[in-house]
Formats: sequence, structure tokens, C-alpha cells
Amino acid sequence: MKQWIVLMAAVALAACQVDDKKGTVEPTAETQTATAEAAQQTRDLAQEAKDGAQDIGEEAQRRAQELGQTEAAQRVAAGAREAGRGIKQGAGEAAEAAGDALKRAGQEAQADVKKDPPPPPQTTQTHT
Repeated sequence: MKQWIVLMAAVALAACQVDDKKGTVEPTAETQTATAEAAQQTRDLAQEAKDGAQDIGEEAQRRAQELGQTEAAQRVAAGAREAGRGIKQGAGEAAEAAGDALKRAGQEAQADVKKDPPPPPQTTQTHT
């Protein structure tokens, strides 16, 4: 690893020129050109990848729509709708049966109350 870092530093220094007047290190024209070309290639590859991903996404969406239009998919959707209707009907019947049971229980409770009249009020006499 250290050898690789030393090698990269040597390459970077070799690719630069020292400006004797200012004492600064600046890249050579070849290095600037190579860097610009590498940057452009990177941008081009990134754009190609983006375009490819978009194309793949559009293709997947188109195929999903095609599958949704097949006879089998339509039968599955119809079956799901029918199952939903059956569940809704069953829930309605259960609610109705529960309502009937509550009605009977309420009527029985009222009948029980009517069977046993309340006890007569007791009066307490106080002697003064």
C-alpha cells in the first residue's frame, strides 16, 4: 500500500511543472488534457447509465401493463372482485344476525323486568 502511494505521488509530480518565477507547481498541458478527457468520459458513462436505467424502467413498466391485460390476469382480478363481494355479503349477514340476537336479548330483558314488579316503597315513620 505504501509503495502504491509513493508511486502515485511520483506520477503526480512528474506530470506537473514547477513555475520557477512563482515557485508553484502546475500541471502540464498533457495532464490538463488527460484530466479533461477523463472527466468527460466519466460524464458520458454516467449519462449512458442513467439512460440505460430509464430504458429498463420503461420496459419493465410496459411488460407489467401487458401482463395485466392477459386473460389470466383478468380472471384473477374478476375472482378478487367476486371474493370481495362475498366477504361484504357475509359481513352484512353477520351484522344482521348480531342485530337480531341483540334485539331478542333486549326484549327478554324487558320481559324479565315486567315479570317481577318492583317492591312497594317502604315508608318509615318517625315519632316526634
